[in-house]
Amino acid sequence: MTRLCRAVVTAAAGAMALLLTGCGNLSVVPAKITSTGSLDGGRATIVAFMVSTANHYVGAEVKAMRAEAARLNYRLEVIDNRFDQTEQNQQVRQFLASGKPAAAFVYWPANNDTGVNSARLLAARAPVVQLSGRVLPQAEPYVTARPGQDNEAIGTTMGTMALKAVDEARAKGKKFRGPQGKPNLLEVTYPSGYEAGVVRHNAFFDRVGDSFNLLSTENAKSPDAQGGFTAASQVLSKYKGQGIDIVVAGSNNIGTGVVKALQQYGLRPGKDVTVVVGDFSGDQQPLVKGQIYAAVLQSPVIEGILAVQTVARLRATGKVVDGTVQLPEALAQPPLSDTAPSRFTYMPHPAITSQNYETLRVWGRSIRELQF
Repeated sequence: MTRLCRAVVTAAAGAMALLLTGCGNLSVVPAKITSTGSLDGGRATIVAFMVSTANHYVGAEVKAMRAEAARLNYRLEVIDNRFDQTEQNQQVRQFLASGKPAAAFVYWPANNDTGVNSARLLAARAPVVQLSGRVLPQAEPYVTARPGQDNEAIGTTMGTMALKAVDEARAKGKKFRGPQGKPNLLEVTYPSGYEAGVVRHNAFFDRVGDSFNLLSTENAKSPDAQGGFTAASQVLSKYKGQGIDIVVAGSNNIGTGVVKALQQYGLRPGKDVTVVVGDFSGDQQPLVKGQIYAAVLQSPVIEGILAVQTVARLRATGKVVDGTVQLPEALAQPPLSDTAPSRFTYMPHPAITSQNYETLRVWGRSIRELQF
């Protein structure tokens, strides 16, 4: 057994039962959730393992988490990585070895498949509230609750808006350039293997069926405008001659880079090419100007609030209720309940266009307030 492995076991011994079968392959009994009877955190510490806070979305979410934690009398410690699961796994082990207290963990895995063991180790110390991605079957015993975005719903909304854009264009007499008159579609999505990208991709194509002729699916090296620009630039020369009718990007951040790449290649987004994107993060001007046809609301503010509220409700009641709750597009923020949270709680995901950008209100907030 390595020194680090012994340290992890020693630090967590008071809060978990471990059957040691080799470092990195621990059979863990999740920690029991003890009811405090109060939504007040009593200055207990929530530890959040997040992907890079340099990312606009993640940074905004952490800001919302800090505000909600302070409101509910919790401390928040944030440990982030560079979208790197190996780095995150090391951070988890280092924290556990430190012996620092944690009332609960908020865990955003950099890679869902290879991040399960970290969820398992964290669960032995305190409840784990996962953000982003699916709760994989092998992680189910260790993830107490999963609030926030519903990537399947986001992908479905992206598909709905893409089909709507096509219908509108056909009604105006536009002819598409794919086989049998189908629109030629280029997809630029998240880095390979990133869970949100995989789920959105599948949900999008489940929604649109065979309505499009897929030219290519390109994985950006990074989930930002530069990544989108680079990925699109590498293939636009190949497909421009065939005719690109629509581009679907995994997020608005990626889509902003795609818009710049299209312009560089002499194509006019919003005129020559329709662009539909996922979550509305980053630069909002391409959508406001009509260069991006539609995005999907995935508010880091709402997700940050839900993460902390889920912890507060778990600790207050000592339990979670099986099932899924889809939160409505309420005009006012729903009051914090003192009941047990559902295992899955999803925020609303309405479509955003240049037409409703100024008027859409969710939880009493404008689009700008929902994103920052």
